[in-house]
Amino acid sequence: MAKSVKFQIKNNSNVYIGTEATMGTAAVAGAALVELPVTDFSFSELAAGGQTLSVAPFRVGGGMTQSDTMVRAQRHDRMYEVSVTFMCTDAATKRVLLNLYEDGAVGGNLSSLLGSMPTTTLFEDGASNVVPVSLIFRDVAHDATSDMVFPGCMCTSMSWSGDIGSNGGVVMCTATFVTGYIPTGNSDLTYSSVTAVSAQQTTFNMHDLTKTEMNSGSAEDLLLYSFEINIARPVNRVGFDSGTNFKPMGYSLGGYEVTGSLTCKRDAESISAIPEATSFALDLDTGIYEILAPKCFVDAASISFDDDGFKQVVPFRATYTGATTATIFSFAGTASDS
Repeated sequence: MAKSVKFQIKNNSNVYIGTEATMGTAAVAGAALVELPVTDFSFSELAAGGQTLSVAPFRVGGGMTQSDTMVRAQRHDRMYEVSVTFMCTDAATKRVLLNLYEDGAVGGNLSSLLGSMPTTTLFEDGASNVVPVSLIFRDVAHDATSDMVFPGCMCTSMSWSGDIGSNGGVVMCTATFVTGYIPTGNSDLTYSSVTAVSAQQTTFNMHDLTKTEMNSGSAEDLLLYSFEINIARPVNRVGFDSGTNFKPMGYSLGGYEVTGSLTCKRDAESISAIPEATSFALDLDTGIYEILAPKCFVDAASISFDDDGFKQVVPFRATYTGATTATIFSFAGTASDS
């Protein structure tokens, strides 16, 4: 058989996140899709991707070797992983947050992670459920014209990373998803309802920040160089159906952790913002995009002794305070892109 002349590249692909009606069934042609302004992506291999081998112990007295009956593919617990890095826009970011913690507030409104979340804790195969999503990679299959689709995806982590000296100041998001369902890569699909990247023209940019504030009793205005914030929770598959490609019977979710780090100029403002044994409220605002974390605790601040001036590095953990209806983290963007 002749060698194939086809090849796969990232540059001719579009990446979409699509709403499913039934868990485990890929988003259909009429489903609502949001195109992510992706700069990089990766995913598990198809077919044997996600599986590992389980090997029986050696027998004694009969040859210290392995037969094919002693090796099996572990398909019952496999999880495929997808990672996408994209520019932070309102529509793209909130569509991921809708999957991560079920608040994809549109119209420039705040999308908030509350102490009471997640709202949905039971995810069953084949049940009506619009929380799991399909991740669709256009024209990236092995023939360079078909699409790769990962159905039944759940976001396990979402991070924001901004650095005034990198990426033109654009804040980048990285979302990691997992699925227990076998991806497909042999169809050229057409979708009718897509929020395209061309409609997402306003990005979150470090150069546009007008408020970089930590408040631990008084508002301290930071000279901020960079920040990172990450929301993470585990997603575990439940059971398997050996008669249908070992698909999962469902998912169970673990708890959310919100952590981050700020790097700012070390001065009286930054030192006053991190007194011992107190919390602070974080507010990063461009006038269009805003990140809020009302209750943060410093986790071992440090000094970076740089030639261009000392920097204060402030790792932190965000929590809610009081009732579980209180906010841990909020994100807002521009209404025009939602």
